Amino acid sequence: MSNRIDAALLKRTFTFNQYYHFVEGLIKEGKTTGVNQSERLANYTKLNFQRLKRISRNLKLTPEIKRLIYEIESEMLWIVIVEAWCGDVPQNLPYFYRISELSDRINLQIILRDENHEIMDQFLTNGTRSIPKMICLHPQTYEIAGTWGPRPAGAKEIVQELLRDPSITKDMRNEAVQRWYLDNEGKQLQKELMKLIRTWDVRLSHLSIQKLTEVD
Repeated sequence: MSNRIDAALLKRTFTFNQYYHFVEGLIKEGKTTGVNQSERLANYTKLNFQRLKRISRNLKLTPEIKRLIYEIESEMLWIVIVEAWCGDVPQNLPYFYRISELSDRINLQIILRDENHEIMDQFLTNGTRSIPKMICLHPQTYEIAGTWGPRPAGAKEIVQELLRDPSITKDMRNEAVQRWYLDNEGKQLQKELMKLIRTWDVRLSHLSIQKLTEVD
C-alpha cells in the first residue's frame, strides 16, 4: 500500500450534510447509492437513513473524546468510504461527523465506494471492500496517518463468531450486529478513535515538520 492517496483519484466528495440530502433524494426515487440497484438494497437504504437520523439526533460523545479533540494540534483530513445500503455506515458515520464538528482542525469528507475503487482497493479488509472505512490524511500532502474500519472490535467479533455457524444467515448476522450497536451506544467506537486520534496527531505533526524542513 502506498503511503499516500492520489488526490486526483477522488471522484466526488460530500460533506455530511450533502451526503444526508443526497441519500434523502435517492430514497424518494426508490434508489440507493452504488452500481447495484435493487428493491432489496433500496429498502436497506431507507432503513439505514432512519438509523442515520436517529443516531445523529441522539448520540452522546464522552467527555474524554471531547477533551482530546480540543487538544489536538495537527490538521487532519478524514475520508470516509461508504454506501447508503450498508448497515454499518449509519452506526458509525454520525460519530465521525459530530467529532469532526468539535474542531476546525478536522475536515470530514465522504466518498462512495463504488465510485472510488482505486482508493477503496488500497484499504481492503481480508481482501474485501468492507465499509465504512475511515482514512486519516495529511490535508495538504494526502499522506496516510492511519485508518479505522469497517466496524468496532465488538461488532467484528460477533460477525466472526456467527460466520463459523453455517446455519446463521446473513440477515441473522446483520440483526445481531445491529443489536450490538444499539446496546453499545457508540462507547467502543469512541474508545478506539481516541487511541487512533492520539497516534494520528503525532504522526501528522511529524509529517508537517518534515514538510517544512523540505521547504527550507
